[in-house]
Amino acid sequence: MGQHDGDCAISQSRPMCHCASRRLVVHVVDATSLVFVLILQASILNYYIIQYYKSSVGPYFWFIGDFICLFIFAGTLTTSYRYLTRCKECHPCQGEKSFYMSPKRIVANFPTSKLGMLPLSYVSWFLYSCMLLAKVIIIFKSEIPEQLSPTEAFGPQLLQIAIAMSGIIFLLLVEGHNWAERGSPRYIYVTGVCGKTGIEILDTVSLLSILLLASTQSFLTTTLENAVIILSAFNFFLPVLALYKLSLCDFAAHPFSLPIAVLHNLLHLCLVDVPFLCVRVYLWVYYKQHASIFIMKNVFSIILVLRGMYPDLVKLIQMFCRIKPSDADKKNGNATELEGLNKQSGSADNFEEINLGGGDKDDNAPIILKQKSVVVTETAKISA
Repeated sequence: MGQHDGDCAISQSRPMCHCASRRLVVHVVDATSLVFVLILQASILNYYIIQYYKSSVGPYFWFIGDFICLFIFAGTLTTSYRYLTRCKECHPCQGEKSFYMSPKRIVANFPTSKLGMLPLSYVSWFLYSCMLLAKVIIIFKSEIPEQLSPTEAFGPQLLQIAIAMSGIIFLLLVEGHNWAERGSPRYIYVTGVCGKTGIEILDTVSLLSILLLASTQSFLTTTLENAVIILSAFNFFLPVLALYKLSLCDFAAHPFSLPIAVLHNLLHLCLVDVPFLCVRVYLWVYYKQHASIFIMKNVFSIILVLRGMYPDLVKLIQMFCRIKPSDADKKNGNATELEGLNKQSGSADNFEEINLGGGDKDDNAPIILKQKSVVVTETAKISA
């Protein structure tokens, strides 16, 4: 019998080991791909800056920032693997157990449910976006776009491709935090976020390409240039909210899930879709520029957000503006409850007089007025 139980345990452990090893291989492939794409993107963007500032040593320090981002991404994916492996065993979202790398152990006064179980996911993307945006500002605020030639290898096309690599980095980062089963709410959310964010980054690159066109240099003002860069920055930082929602424990039922979704949709509508559409229509109507196909993408996204956000917004308003019963309603409710109890116990006026004096009725004896289970004691007045 003991040998049979041991064989069963071994047979059950083999699929688990096989599944764990397969997940480890996939995780390592995702991490390696992310590191490779990050190094490739950083090297290309640094090359543009270094070639423009040839006489300065300062541009080489950008590699230090890239190394910091690389180190943070590697730590993020390592932590996510250790957490997801441990999550399969002890389920830190349930009970009193918590992940030993949880921020609650670092910031004791701030609950884990608000920081998320894996805060490095959105922190790493935020730091990476700051680094990427700094390079984009330096490139587009200098004379680098004017010196680029489409016939050169390091021309405007490669610059756009390098910036668009951010979509692949985001995809690999999110997939490194996703072990959900196919068809589950988390899996569906991750798939939707990756696809939507990738399209949004392509939309941002398309908007930035306005600053690279030779036809726009004649009327391109500083205000328009700054507006394009600022709007592009919003689109790089908004995925932080999606990653924060993904880091929440049981995010589908978490109370923060709905407010974050509404906030993300509102910010995306007001800071990305509508402004992007206005800039493109403005260039098309007033300066006869080529109409980008992303105009219809912005229109489609606006309609989709408005239709999808309305039910969530109504539900959120009902959640925060729930009408509390007034004091009069509470009193009426209490009176109604007492009446119901009286009806259950019988009539409120049927009292039975009990003589405790024994034998004949005595005026000096205490009298108990009893209503079934409710007993009221009265002390008889002593006659003078």
